[in-house]
Amino acid sequence: MNTNEPKPRSRFKFFTVLYIVTFAVFLVYFFFISDHNLKTHRDLNRKITNLEERITNTKNQVGNVYTYEQLIADSVLLEKYGREQLNMHKPNEDVFVILHE
Repeated sequence: MNTNEPKPRSRFKFFTVLYIVTFAVFLVYFFFISDHNLKTHRDLNRKITNLEERITNTKNQVGNVYTYEQLIADSVLLEKYGREQLNMHKPNEDVFVILHE
């Protein structure tokens, strides 16, 4: 019997450790080094959230009929705008907004 040959159990152990190390190196590469790492995904998700908020704000501004100068110049118009667009009202007062579609 040749004593230089490794036992089958040690060969299995060697390949198991090799597999685990290779898998760990792959995970480190994938999550931290590659172009699709976690930091990049987090930054892109922040940009998406920011852009969605800007889209919502822009849609709200497009619906406005009055310019800033008109609102500053006329206090009645400012009150009308506050009541209609921003749903503001005085205490103990109910405001009903009728939308024509």
